[in-house]
Amino acid sequence: MNRRPLLIGTVIGAFGFALLRFFFVPFPETVHYHANFAIFIDGERVDLTADEYMEDLSACKVDPSKVLPEERAHMHANNHDVVHVHHGGATWGHFLANIGLGMGADYLITDGRDILLNDGNRKLKFVLSGMVVPPMYNRLIESEQRLLISYGTETAEEVLESQFPQVASNAGEFNTNYDPAGCAGHGQLGFWDRVKYAVWGAGA
Repeated sequence: MNRRPLLIGTVIGAFGFALLRFFFVPFPETVHYHANFAIFIDGERVDLTADEYMEDLSACKVDPSKVLPEERAHMHANNHDVVHVHHGGATWGHFLANIGLGMGADYLITDGRDILLNDGNRKLKFVLSGMVVPPMYNRLIESEQRLLISYGTETAEEVLESQFPQVASNAGEFNTNYDPAGCAGHGQLGFWDRVKYAVWGAGA
């Protein structure tokens, strides 16, 4: 039995299927956007510029389910002003866990594993984009947000006036300009990524 026509037909069929996928199947957009934040404890900003808080590499992956937890939200290049987000489901709690900290509704865990609890005088406060808000541990990180996490005796009004202005506001620049700490920017998939997605699907 001559199997050559069958083999040729299979190859042509697979190629045609991939071609149809390339032109007609919607491709997922690579997630890569940025936000700004700062943490203050007892009136002093926490320094998070050390290498231990940084992620060396970024992985912009076609399939969002392939993005590892530590890749979803992190920092680069010893810059503790900017959070790089690679997964639309990343929360502020996820991000803090990735850099060795922790946060809940009424506590903050430092990298020394000290648990700072709300008490009569010292409390945890959150300022998001200029507004005092409820706890942010389970809130999604959104593009160009500015978040202040503050623990201490200061009132919400005091941290809004004295600490929040120290939160950077340059996330938008990272969104629109070339990001040296990024992988493929924040735009659509490149040509070869589209080819791989057409051939192998979401596992690319």
